[in-house]
Amino acid sequence: MGVKDLLKNDVWAGRIFYGTLIAVVLGVFAWLAGGRILQTLPFLLVGAVYAFVMYRVVSQSVRAFVVMQWTLLLNYFTLISIDVADRLAVPASAPWFVGFLVGGIVGGHVWSGRAAGAEFRQSRKRVLRDDGTYDGGWRLALINAACALVLLAVGAWQLLLLSPTAGSAAVLATAMLAGWALFRFPPPLGIRNGLLLAIPVVYIAMGFVGGAVGQIGIPHAWAFGTLAGILIGGRHWIGPKLGAPRPPFVIPGQRRRRGKRRPKAKQATPRAPKDQSAESAAR
Repeated sequence: MGVKDLLKNDVWAGRIFYGTLIAVVLGVFAWLAGGRILQTLPFLLVGAVYAFVMYRVVSQSVRAFVVMQWTLLLNYFTLISIDVADRLAVPASAPWFVGFLVGGIVGGHVWSGRAAGAEFRQSRKRVLRDDGTYDGGWRLALINAACALVLLAVGAWQLLLLSPTAGSAAVLATAMLAGWALFRFPPPLGIRNGLLLAIPVVYIAMGFVGGAVGQIGIPHAWAFGTLAGILIGGRHWIGPKLGAPRPPFVIPGQRRRRGKRRPKAKQATPRAPKDQSAESAAR
């Protein structure tokens, strides 16, 4: 068996493995859904499309991709709260999670060509400007704006189902402003990182507060608003830097200067002693 045959077998092995994994996941979902498979199918499709777009399109922006990855568990916990509150006729958390797994497998791997079966990696072409910052462009601006709109829409939707009050809406708006200010006027790096780590802590605290006052949508509103504000405040939206990222994750780059190659020193040939040279000349 030649090298080409081995490569072909590797390609087909990746396709078969991930294809079988998708089939098993969908089979388990169909078995658990039972007679409600048609009713729960929309949530599965939404989760699959969500994950596929995240890996194939949103991954062009590193910051947007990281933020949307955080929404994996956030969306799942939100749908669990909706299921527990019995706000929908069918369960939504389980089919959405299964759909996200399927969409993540499809979007996160290559299915054709010589790299079939390998992990999909987005080719990021960033141009370093003269001032040491990276460029942006309308594509990155559009991706981040769309992600921010999705986060705000999901946050508002879950508020309508769980906590349709003015106080919960104020939490969503305040969280968005807080995330925007944190990245629009960033403090020093250490303080910024500490405030980012405080987001899940505040989320848990908001959960206790929301449970005490009967507004279980408050913690989700806080999280969705903060993440949307991070995306809005972390980009330039007008001017020549449209779509370019703001600090803290972007540090001015430094161009590497190639040093001039120094010529190698010539090794001196050993000279014979004077007495030996004279003796050889005499001979």
